[in-house]
Amino acid sequence: MKITYCFNFCFSYKNWVSKERGYNSLNSPCIKISKQYGEDVIKILKEAKILNNELKPKIQDNKLLIPVIDVEKSLAIIKGVADIDFCNDTFEEYKFKTKKLNRIIKGISSYTIIGDIAIINYKKDIELLERAAKEIVKINPKIKSVYAKIDTEGEYRVPKLILLYGEKRTITRHKENGLIFYVDIEKTYFNPKLGGEHNRIASLVKENETVLDMFSGVGGFTLNIIKRNKVNVLGVDLNPYAISLASLNYMINKKIFKGDAVFMRANALFLQDIIKNKFDRIIMNHPTGSINFLNVACNLANEKANIHLYTILENKNLKLNDIKDKLKESCDKKYEINQPRRVLEYSPKYSIFEININF
Repeated sequence: MKITYCFNFCFSYKNWVSKERGYNSLNSPCIKISKQYGEDVIKILKEAKILNNELKPKIQDNKLLIPVIDVEKSLAIIKGVADIDFCNDTFEEYKFKTKKLNRIIKGISSYTIIGDIAIINYKKDIELLERAAKEIVKINPKIKSVYAKIDTEGEYRVPKLILLYGEKRTITRHKENGLIFYVDIEKTYFNPKLGGEHNRIASLVKENETVLDMFSGVGGFTLNIIKRNKVNVLGVDLNPYAISLASLNYMINKKIFKGDAVFMRANALFLQDIIKNKFDRIIMNHPTGSINFLNVACNLANEKANIHLYTILENKNLKLNDIKDKLKESCDKKYEINQPRRVLEYSPKYSIFEININF
């Protein structure tokens, strides 16, 4: 397949080169794994609080060496996820070590980095935010712009931003799983914390499957899938800027793909009127609204399809009543709903979960 949807959306950009950073070398216990599992394993180690954040992982003999605080715990929690070996090696220490922002600026605990742009969730105190922005640049010298996210707005549910520090631009170049993504943080939605999930879903796809990415954005799931698998993927999004960037990202990374993709701007509610094909796998990454599209996904799924539905659930009360009711109402196929899998924190009480529905 060839890309048939690409908008006249041109980008002028310059080379954004990070300042040279200083390093020291320190010895540390570590684990050694295949590079392909790096994103997932690092995420697991971070959540378990046993990743040594002050040292930089490195590649050696086509293996990824990850510095850890506790080897025994690391071996225990990673067992079954990837083949793993114990090691002890020398790692580079960043001159500018990552610090908890709230230790420096009280009231602001976290921020998101996409490429060379950082985003802080908005607080009413602008002076506080501007101080935080300067600290973020000290902690992460590669950052060229810092924005505050005020709200989510518009038909495409994109962030409303104000510039706090640095260059006034919203387009950046982000790396994920060996892929390059151009992202416009003002006009599209992109979550860098989904890199491990993109890779995990790609690892589940089988050769020659047909895949529908119902809310593709700039191509996160789609491009990770065709990088790993000889498959055809249709990426759909209502946002024209997202489709333009997805098409651009496809062309930039094209040499490393095993499979192929088509990106199409469309309202997913009407896909069954546009598309006559059935799909082996359907990805529904629209946590705040995916349930409303289940009837469409059911109609586009073949008899043995997998649906990966992302939705927001309360952490302590994983009720699936809405999903079950929607399937009963609109899907006449036999199906099985697997146990929800937590992907990301959404708020203190709620998280984004992936629910796998098998036909």
